[in-house]
Amino acid sequence: MHRHGLPIVYTPGGDFADPGGNGRPTPLRQPKASEVVAARIVSDVVAARMSPGDRLRPEAEMLEHYGVSRESLREGLRILEVQGLITLKRGPNGGPIVSAINASYLARTATLYFNLSNASYADVFEVWADLEPSLAAKVARIKDRDLKVAALGRFLDEAVPIDDDALTFSRNNGFHAVLAELADNPVLTLLTQAVSHIVVDHVVESIDPVHDLEHLESDHDAIAQAIIDGRHAKAASLMREHIEGITEQFRTKWPDRLEESIHWR
Repeated sequence: MHRHGLPIVYTPGGDFADPGGNGRPTPLRQPKASEVVAARIVSDVVAARMSPGDRLRPEAEMLEHYGVSRESLREGLRILEVQGLITLKRGPNGGPIVSAINASYLARTATLYFNLSNASYADVFEVWADLEPSLAAKVARIKDRDLKVAALGRFLDEAVPIDDDALTFSRNNGFHAVLAELADNPVLTLLTQAVSHIVVDHVVESIDPVHDLEHLESDHDAIAQAIIDGRHAKAASLMREHIEGITEQFRTKWPDRLEESIHWR
């Protein structure tokens, strides 16, 4: 398949990118003062082991601590706000407050690059089918069976009314979110959740196929049981079959949706 998106370049450890392959390298842009201060704020948040809800320093202290202009500091804070890493509370007792890490912001940024490269939703489903089986296998290898039962047992025990679309939708998404949380690998968790956000927010939720996607509950039951039993190969196999089954149903019922270029949103 010929794509008409922008070229993708790879420049590990290099100072130049040559997107056209024409021998005329373009220097990579140096970060602006606002980007530098944003990075320093993030570094301080991590070093101080701050938690969601914690307040950052007052503006006057940050200006002195980081040695930047008020304009650069405020722009840096806006960068972090756009990325969902802080919230800026207005008013006399306001200021920047640390937020929890939300992979939906990673997904939003990724969709910009995917859109420019002319990636399709079929590409996302393909990656989803590669990532989630590894996640299921990793969680299945956890030795603490009680931990897995506590996290996944409710997907085996709870029955959802067939006419409760909202609960069914939430429960199905929750199953994949729980696996990501159990993985104890932030990179795998964030990548998997970002891909899942694109699948759900861009495709599944917009079509609302709760009654059309068959066997979701039974698939999750079987995967959960394999994970609890520590059968990592079985868990991975069942997860791949599960996602490929969903993909095939979409391809059959909504083929045009899968072939659409990914929207940036």
